[in-house]
Amino acid sequence: MKKILLFLSLGLLISLSANAQKNKRTSAYMYNKNGEYGKAMEAINDAIKNEKTMNDAKTWMYRGEIYYHIAASDKPEINALAKNAAITSYESFAKAKELDKKGTFNGEITLNLINLTNLFYKKGSETYQNKDYEKSMRDFDYAYKIANLEDRLDTIAAFYAGMSAYFIDSAKVADQYLKTVYESGFNDPTIYIFYNRTLKMLGDTAQAIAVLQQGRERNPGNLSLLLEEAQIYLEKGETEKLQVSLKEAIKKDTTNANLYFLLGKTYDDEGQKEEAEKYYTKATQANPKFFEAFYNIGAIYVNQAAELQKEANDLPLDKVDEYNKLIKKANEELTYALPYLEKAHEINKTDKVTINALKEAYVRLKMNDKLKELNNE
Repeated sequence: MKKILLFLSLGLLISLSANAQKNKRTSAYMYNKNGEYGKAMEAINDAIKNEKTMNDAKTWMYRGEIYYHIAASDKPEINALAKNAAITSYESFAKAKELDKKGTFNGEITLNLINLTNLFYKKGSETYQNKDYEKSMRDFDYAYKIANLEDRLDTIAAFYAGMSAYFIDSAKVADQYLKTVYESGFNDPTIYIFYNRTLKMLGDTAQAIAVLQQGRERNPGNLSLLLEEAQIYLEKGETEKLQVSLKEAIKKDTTNANLYFLLGKTYDDEGQKEEAEKYYTKATQANPKFFEAFYNIGAIYVNQAAELQKEANDLPLDKVDEYNKLIKKANEELTYALPYLEKAHEINKTDKVTINALKEAYVRLKMNDKLKELNNE
């Protein structure tokens, strides 16, 4: 009889021990419900350490809910209860999902994961806007991981995780996410631009061009993609393709002074001065304060004057008439340059290159009053 009583007592102790751990879990649930998150956290962390409740999906689901509330609270003292509470919440829900073989809590876990995704989106958006890209990459990464738990592809989370990685020069991580978005058929011009740039960072120029070309095919009228294409041609020195691309871009944005200026510069570099001046002039019309455009027009005439001066200086001493004609022509070119150089100087009073060019022109043209005025500024 005593042995039977002993066995009954042992059975009772084992039962009491198991119930004690379940009571811990129940206590955690109630504390959480009442907003006592510190106590809830302590109770649930005891429950996950005991072999009677540590492999129960409900235990981990409760833990995920508790840490979610700590992370989502707008009270700093509650946030301070646990560092990285949102991540702990994610890990807890992931464990609950793993243990819930029969899908008993599938609906509750999914609802909790939706709330947690929204929290990671909120945090990620704030850190992204503040250009804290290390944190935004982490937050959007967890939003992406949650979708994976649910067998979904969250292209928005992947996109912003990839963009964050790009902005901190983490090209391999950026490639991982942006490639996923690109291959999903996500047709936003930005993905083609930044995936192209990421591939260039990784040295895969051929694939970068292919990505951009696909973007252009899918979004033929998009100005940003046109400009990105122009940048590639500029980097590769393919001037004719660059000019075609810029002219297409100008058709889409007829008031963009930078496009006119860049197109003018391509012609300037080729020595096609008339075409260069035409587009520089359009740049000044689009932006009357465009210093570089005014200066470059003036520089065209200054350089032509310098060439004529050199040609005159190289003549034999007995070629006086030819020399005088060339000098006269050189001075005419300087005269043409003056209004543009003066306008450039008006826009930027401190540019020394412009000041020196004006001084030389005034000396050559014997414009002493203008020279004196300039020197007195």
